[in-house]
Amino acid sequence: MVIRNSSTKFSVGMTIGSVPPHENVNCISNITFENIVMQDPFKAIYIKSNPGDVGTGLIDGITYRNFRAENSLWYPVWIGPQQQHQPDTPGNGCSFEYPIVNDCPTNPRITFTNIAFKNVTFEKGATL
Repeated sequence: MVIRNSSTKFSVGMTIGSVPPHENVNCISNITFENIVMQDPFKAIYIKSNPGDVGTGLIDGITYRNFRAENSLWYPVWIGPQQQHQPDTPGNGCSFEYPIVNDCPTNPRITFTNIAFKNVTFEKGATL
């Protein structure tokens, strides 16, 4: 799948996921974001796994090409656990306030591979 020639203002990012583990292997692969301009995103690039205790998952072949983000409000890039608390769960997600709140369990059942950044730039924005 290709997402191409897009511009946004005040978004959560060009996001892949959430991918939870599954006994039959959950997978998302071969996604390209190309010719993207983002202004004031909360996050610009957001690739995320989801909590789970059974099975495995794979996030593979994700490419960001000719990508520019200006004035990210939080992390310009987040690759890892989903940052939110899932409804009706005992609180096993990564805190949205991480690293201010030091609670962000990772999920070793999800593998991230072949993530590529080609001509990706970030201007201004938050620094933590």
